Amino acid sequence: MLKQIFCRCRFFIFIASGLFSTLFLQATTVHQFQRDHPGSLPLLVSLENVSRDLHLTSLQRSILASLRSDYHAAAMKIIEEEKKASSHALLFQHQLDQLSATYNERLLNLLNPKQRRRLREIERQVLGGTILVSPQEQQLLGLSQSQLQKIETLAQDDRHVAVIITTKSQEGKLTYHDQVMALRKNRLQHAKAMEKILTKEQRIIWKRAQGERLLTSQE
Repeated sequence: MLKQIFCRCRFFIFIASGLFSTLFLQATTVHQFQRDHPGSLPLLVSLENVSRDLHLTSLQRSILASLRSDYHAAAMKIIEEEKKASSHALLFQHQLDQLSATYNERLLNLLNPKQRRRLREIERQVLGGTILVSPQEQQLLGLSQSQLQKIETLAQDDRHVAVIITTKSQEGKLTYHDQVMALRKNRLQHAKAMEKILTKEQRIIWKRAQGERLLTSQE
C-alpha cells in the first residue's frame, strides 16, 4: 500500500512539475532554486497525508488551496498553448519551470522553519533519486566529482528522452495518456539509476535524512 501511495505521489508531482520533464533553466537564480526542488511543492503539500504530517494551520491550508489553484490554472494554460503551437517543447518547458520555481518559493515562505525541514525529508521520500540533482543533497552526501558527473549525465538523458516523448505527442504519434505514462516511466527509471550511484555509506546518510516515514492517508 505504501509503495502504491508513493507511486501516486511521484506521478502527481511529476505531472505538476512541468508535466513533460524537469528541464533546468539557464537563468542562475531560477535554475538553482528549481534544481533544489525538482517537484511541485504546492501539489505535494496539498496531499492530505503531507498536510497532516506538517501540522498545517487553518490559515496555511487556506493559503495553500489558493496557491495550488493558481498554480494549476497557470500550468494548464501553458500546456494548452503548447498543444496549439508548433514551437519546440523547450520554449514552453522554460515557462513551466519558471512557474514551478515561483510557486515553490511561495510555498516555502508559507511554512515555518520546522515545517520546511520536515518537508525536505518528505521530498526525499517521495521523489527518490530525482532529488539528487539538488546541490543541497549533493553537499549533504558529499558526492564525488565522478558521482556528480554521472548524475548530471542521467539528468541530461532524462531531459533528452522527455523531449523526444513530448515531441512525438505533439506530432500525434502518442496519445495524451501514452505520453504521460511514458514520461512517468522515464522519470522513475532515471530516479532509480541515480540512487544506484550512491555508496553504501551515502545510502545510510540519505535514509537517515528522510526522517520518519510519511504515513499514508489510510494510516
